[in-house]
Amino acid sequence: MVSADNLNFDCLELIFAYLSRNDLVSVALVSRSFLAAAIPRLYRNLTFGLNQAKRYPSIISPFAAILAHPNLALHVRHIDIRAIPTIKSAPQPKFLDDCARTLSLCMNLCSFTCTRDVMPAFLMSLRGKQSLEKIRFIGNMTTNQSAQLVQILGLREVTIDTCTWNVVDALPRWTEVLKPTLISLTLHSIQTLSVDILETVLPNLPNLTRLHVISCPKVDHTTMLRVIVHTPYLESLAFTTHESSRPVPPSIASLPRLRHLALDTQCTPTPTNSTPAFWTTMLNLTRTWSCPLKSLSLRLSDRITLADPFITNLIDSHHATLNHLALLNVSLSKETVTKICRKCTELERFALSLPAKDSLSFAEAVAHAKRMHVVTEVGDLHSSHTPRAPLTKTDIRTIMRHQPTIEKIIADGRIWTAVRFLGFGINDFDIRVEKKKIPSPNHWFMPPSSAL
Repeated sequence: MVSADNLNFDCLELIFAYLSRNDLVSVALVSRSFLAAAIPRLYRNLTFGLNQAKRYPSIISPFAAILAHPNLALHVRHIDIRAIPTIKSAPQPKFLDDCARTLSLCMNLCSFTCTRDVMPAFLMSLRGKQSLEKIRFIGNMTTNQSAQLVQILGLREVTIDTCTWNVVDALPRWTEVLKPTLISLTLHSIQTLSVDILETVLPNLPNLTRLHVISCPKVDHTTMLRVIVHTPYLESLAFTTHESSRPVPPSIASLPRLRHLALDTQCTPTPTNSTPAFWTTMLNLTRTWSCPLKSLSLRLSDRITLADPFITNLIDSHHATLNHLALLNVSLSKETVTKICRKCTELERFALSLPAKDSLSFAEAVAHAKRMHVVTEVGDLHSSHTPRAPLTKTDIRTIMRHQPTIEKIIADGRIWTAVRFLGFGINDFDIRVEKKKIPSPNHWFMPPSSAL
């Protein structure tokens, strides 16, 4: 007789894959066989955030748990450090030591993320990791530490969130050794990144499929359109555009495989033309390239209302393929939202500023969508503006009632999920709300998984 307790581990692991982390902990307490099957998934991801950092050392960190049971390091695939405990504003030495020693034990590590300025403490521990493919870090390092960074090999994805000139200077050497494997490069908020360095790095990476250069003041859109000649296989491209009189290069390499485009525009639109002219230029380029764009993210430094000709151009260019659309710091009229939802038949994810005072108008507009699954409220980038009133449960129900395909609405730090029942009418559903535990682990300009 087959019971849940004597199912083989493969079956149990498949079942446990559908459980949340809290439920997985409860299941692990049921029996020894359940515990054995749950352990690989429980220790697959080691995360450490602000809430844990505030309570350290009164709680045991996941790294201390691994050191107490070194055999568990075999299961660790991803480490994500978002906060560091401190003593008198300095990083807690014991915690950093535990992290470094744990990293040395995790020989099957696939990705490492650290969004705090402590990367030098982990450089030695990250070397020799044959499975390590993805890394994200803040690169404030000395020349010697940058030399150690270059010895981390075999990476497929690299994200650098600010760094010193030493790391920038080491980039050409590092990308040269990563040439056989690197397919994604993200450089964010690097003040010393120059055009010369970028033009030296990219020829080393002809197989690059994702290139994101955001908030690097010495690299503008003119430079980016010139250097993409070295990366003909790009599927994802993101860069910052500045208010500049520099002309667009007369000859721009084609990117026929482009699936995701993100533009971070730092300019003040003129009263006569509220939409940045460069956005229209890029849309026209994508039409020339005949690329099946699936994802588009646009962000402005100053809030505007998008002009109708731009929306018409966007729809005409990519209505048949667009799956994800994010418009940040942009106002949209009901008519514009209606046009987007009606024409973009493949649109599943829509990120925009939601009108809290007139949720009915938005609901009536989004009702024209064919496949809308997730709506995300992106808010206002300017804190000086009057804060928008949060969406109420009534607002959420109104939107979901008008568009039954919507599964989630993410707004005001909460995730609203529609729970619909088979055999009931479209108006018979419950709404489950949960607090959004942490900000998105990815930058706003990164491509969604559905785009690539």
